[in-house]
Amino acid sequence: MAYIVNPTPTDLSGESHLCSYLRESIWLNTDGPERYLLPKPYEYADIAVEERDPRTLFPTATYVLKSHLAMLLVLEKLLKQYGLDIFDIRGMVCLGDENQIICPPIIEVWNQIPHEFDGREVIVDGLHRNYLARKRGRKITCVVISGRISSDLPVMPLTWNYVREQDTVPKDKRVYVRGIPTPWKHYELYRVSFPGSTGPRAIAT
Repeated sequence: MAYIVNPTPTDLSGESHLCSYLRESIWLNTDGPERYLLPKPYEYADIAVEERDPRTLFPTATYVLKSHLAMLLVLEKLLKQYGLDIFDIRGMVCLGDENQIICPPIIEVWNQIPHEFDGREVIVDGLHRNYLARKRGRKITCVVISGRISSDLPVMPLTWNYVREQDTVPKDKRVYVRGIPTPWKHYELYRVSFPGSTGPRAIAT
């Protein structure tokens, strides 16, 4: 089964619950005790759930996995059975198990060094869905986050020309910014550990 998490009579899509969850999330990729000293990246940010044309967005990885694209097609059919569109999710959708959550793609508006990219809307999560929507020539609902984001992305905005379908994760999968402060490594600051991130997941039926 599939159902929307925490809908209300005035917010049937559960959008408000998703935005509140994002504000409280640490959502940085480190399991060490220092994670509890980290700021919440989106606590004071502006958050809006809006439709976007994926052609106008900027990826942050050079690949999509064919296996993930295939999984999305299966997931798309499952959600349709419950009246849900994988490209138009506005809240958190549970797939029958509380640990199996899918959310809208997450977009950050770039406002950091190097400032030549300021204003670009960067895909932080949901690249596979945006890739598929782009191929189909359709728009997609995303969470757009701007303003006071308390930690910078360590990866650079790219264009769709960089993105290739791959069987496995390539060695040069991202372009990193310079000057990541110690003791952090690049991968520890990339936002990946968020329930609802696109990737292999069991499909509850």
